[in-house]
Amino acid sequence: MSKQNHNCAVQAAEIQSRASSAATTGRDAANGGATGRSEAAGTRRRAARQAKGLVATRRRVPFCLASVLLSALFLLGCAAEVTPPPPARATATPGPAKTGPEATQKPVATTKTPAPTREPQRPAEPDYYQGKTIEILAATAAGGGTDTVARVTATFLPKHIPGTPRIVVRNQPGGAGAVANNIFSQRVKPDGLTLLQNSTSPIAMQMKQNEIVRYDLTKYEYVGNISREAVVILVRKGQTWRLTDPRAPPLVIGTREGEEGWQAVFMWGKELLGWNVRWVPGYGGTGEIELAFRRGEVDVLGSANATIIGRLNQEGIIEYLAVEDSVVAGKFARRPDMPDVPSSFELVGEKIPKGVAWQAYLAWIGPKLIDKSLAAPPGTPPKVMDILTKAYTAMTRDPRFKETMGRVDTDVYTVSTGEETARVIKDVLSASPEVLNYTRELQKKVGIIK
Repeated sequence: MSKQNHNCAVQAAEIQSRASSAATTGRDAANGGATGRSEAAGTRRRAARQAKGLVATRRRVPFCLASVLLSALFLLGCAAEVTPPPPARATATPGPAKTGPEATQKPVATTKTPAPTREPQRPAEPDYYQGKTIEILAATAAGGGTDTVARVTATFLPKHIPGTPRIVVRNQPGGAGAVANNIFSQRVKPDGLTLLQNSTSPIAMQMKQNEIVRYDLTKYEYVGNISREAVVILVRKGQTWRLTDPRAPPLVIGTREGEEGWQAVFMWGKELLGWNVRWVPGYGGTGEIELAFRRGEVDVLGSANATIIGRLNQEGIIEYLAVEDSVVAGKFARRPDMPDVPSSFELVGEKIPKGVAWQAYLAWIGPKLIDKSLAAPPGTPPKVMDILTKAYTAMTRDPRFKETMGRVDTDVYTVSTGEETARVIKDVLSASPEVLNYTRELQKKVGIIK
């Protein structure tokens, strides 16, 4: 028992003794008269108050004990926190292998160092895209081939990226793709969360050194590319005759900036064969040109989208003029699914240009080797690119992707890896200054640019 408890007990005994004495005195005083009774009553009241204090004291005893115990536990806990850990055991130099009972003894457990916590948004982690959203910036207006490929990619690419991120598409037309590329190369962070769906037009714009170009396609990190079959050149039904009749109203060609590869057919046709054509630039993309074609605003439409071509053909509003030149095994070839439609090379016939003019023609149609490329900004971490390129390859092999492409665009296309795409673009953009100057002057001469 503690000293405090002992003192409480002694006080209680003394009070009880006083109470007994007071009671005896009271009884004697009662026999002695009213004065004695009054003194006895007062004494009893004082005894009762002291006894009540004793009860309260006894009730406080457990509380005092509990307080002492809690204080002790707190001090022990503080001592445990400040007590330094035991020194690490020295690592013994390996010696001869032990045999017998000692060989079966387990090593003494040592304190383990906590595993380092993983940093959020660390590109090296396979779940880098977990819970994130990727934006595909489509460098064209809605409704055309570039927009279609971007939206099919947005549907199927997440299924092959660890973490299954959400992908959205944002259209940014203008300047034949130059506006989107300027934004992409100058403002987008290289974190793999913004990708660019391009067409051949930005390649032609850079190759021709257009003044609005503020980007360099050779510095992009490429995820991959889908090249469809050659563009088919269509003329509104019953209007092809105007092409070779200088007295007729010229055929109107809708274009973004006159940069599309298939425009070479009409540029060199006008230069070499005297074709009766004129250009109306400023359209946002193939989707807008198709609408203008249906309304009769333009007479010529170029598209590789088999769905668009098939729809127009079923409506009976088109005639096939030619297929943009494709080189197969070193020779110009017709499109396999349209063997009766001549190549533009065949239309030129014996008036094929030579020298710089021929080099310029080949340079112009060259970008078609890259059709719908998907790119990440310059400086995107290699491990993020590894995630994206592997996912892209898996996507293009997905039967559901192939079926969807065949339904909304075309089922005849080839796929290039990111490395292959980068190499072709670099080759296309390495044309000599003489060739580039010839192309610009020809554009001015035929009226595409001023």
